[in-house]
Amino acid sequence: MENDIPFISRRGLINSALGIAAVSSALSSRPLQAKTSAPSPAAGWPFVSMRDYIAALDKAGLVVRIPRIDQDEYEAAALFYRMRDEHGMRGAPTLIFDEVRIDGRWIKGPLLVNESGHLDAECMAFGLAPVSEWPLTRVPYNSYRKARGHVEKILADNGGEYPLIGPTETTAADARCKEVILRGDDIDLTRFAFIKCNPGDAGRYINTSIVFTRDPTYGVNIGTYRCHLRGPREIALNSEPGQTGYRHLMAARDRGEKIARVSIALTCDPYVWMVAGSKMAYSSKGFADELSIAGGLAGRPLKVVRSETNDFMVPAHAEMIIEGEVPLDDLRPEGPYGEMVGYQGKRKERVFWVRVTAVTHRRKPWLMNNFTGAQAGSLMAASHARSFLRLKQAQPTVVDYFDDTRAVGLTCISIRKDKPGRGMEVAQHVAKANFFSKIVVVVDADVDVTDQEQVLAAMGARWQPFGSTEVYESQPALPLDPSTEKMGRGSKIALDATRKWPEENGPSVFPEMNRSLLEKGAPEAFSRVDRQWGELVRNWRAK
Repeated sequence: MENDIPFISRRGLINSALGIAAVSSALSSRPLQAKTSAPSPAAGWPFVSMRDYIAALDKAGLVVRIPRIDQDEYEAAALFYRMRDEHGMRGAPTLIFDEVRIDGRWIKGPLLVNESGHLDAECMAFGLAPVSEWPLTRVPYNSYRKARGHVEKILADNGGEYPLIGPTETTAADARCKEVILRGDDIDLTRFAFIKCNPGDAGRYINTSIVFTRDPTYGVNIGTYRCHLRGPREIALNSEPGQTGYRHLMAARDRGEKIARVSIALTCDPYVWMVAGSKMAYSSKGFADELSIAGGLAGRPLKVVRSETNDFMVPAHAEMIIEGEVPLDDLRPEGPYGEMVGYQGKRKERVFWVRVTAVTHRRKPWLMNNFTGAQAGSLMAASHARSFLRLKQAQPTVVDYFDDTRAVGLTCISIRKDKPGRGMEVAQHVAKANFFSKIVVVVDADVDVTDQEQVLAAMGARWQPFGSTEVYESQPALPLDPSTEKMGRGSKIALDATRKWPEENGPSVFPEMNRSLLEKGAPEAFSRVDRQWGELVRNWRAK
């Protein structure tokens, strides 16, 4: 059952009047507590709404709620950066701002930030107990691996494809997203807690939009595209060239159509959110219905309801639906905006925009914001699972795989090396197959691909640039990459950072690592230290 009762985080309320510095100081001085037992699975899954999911995160101690924050002074942005400085991209909590100062006005939220950032949430979304890890100074990537393995099994049991459970239609009277219906002059999107994230941005953004577009051949697509809030009833719609939504709109214009209809869903359940920000719809059988994929991941049908001013069926549990029409022959400037790679993007002169025709929402809607480039996007285990499964099928020596969202474009793969040249073979395969992979690093099975320190150490000690490197001059590339000369085309590099065999001009015997020798030669040393000095190691700041 959906959670409608306001909750107070077990971590307490942090009043923004204390200031960012005080918050940061308190966080850095807080001693880390060891997990003594495995956390319980998240109660309430599969989650009907984002509210249910957030309530489960809060119960697990992963939420910090802040009564008021002044975004005119960019406090919300600075606070999240401080959280990331302290806890990393995948270890920071969810932040909830109950009231936000925007353009001189205090606007009621709540506004959610980092709803999918902590890796324990990867497990919790699927009703799995997160993996307890020690030391807790390391981000728990084994929770991610557990969730990824869970989805891998679902895929394997379904012929390598995501299972589909079609949505069921409900009435407007039973749809939470239609508790309030606004049309005409009653619409004013500026009164909601959409913020300007960074002083360099063009303005306030609705940057967690799930945009519904339609093509007569390929059907409905949902994609996550940012929307610049330019007035009470006008928003820009930035879908990059090559993205499905952009192709739908361009195809409609090429057919001579003057108007395209769209619906935009805000703050849906985590399953719709993870599908909208991925390429899960592509399968060996063609395009799959993304709302059916979300239902398959949740294990139950998604409830949908018809939009007010078009025929799109949208998630009934969404917090808000924005409906509108896109004038296809009137493109307008958009940006600049801080992009996902962590750099300021360019102003664009010709971008589609939406004339808003209706807004429906829950009473006191919960809205989401993404501090793009600093914050993680949606949960990633489900979207990574199929890529990993297919890679292992194509390259059976692969042990682990990770598209590192902390460094966009970096892909790390570990293998159980079985012959000379295998590392480069796998690296080349991934570089050619994975659109997002700009730097592909292949390491041995003893290296944790989620641990950047270990990956860099392997590159320093096992990689020889000459003979273990392949550079591709021009490949399809991420359009948002600021380093490319031509948008959408760039170079790539594949690195074999596995131990070199003699046949690869390596040493006749590759030496063992110092730590491995310690573990083999003194197998009880670490357990003795953990028993005698584990508390000191965990909480040395408090001693």
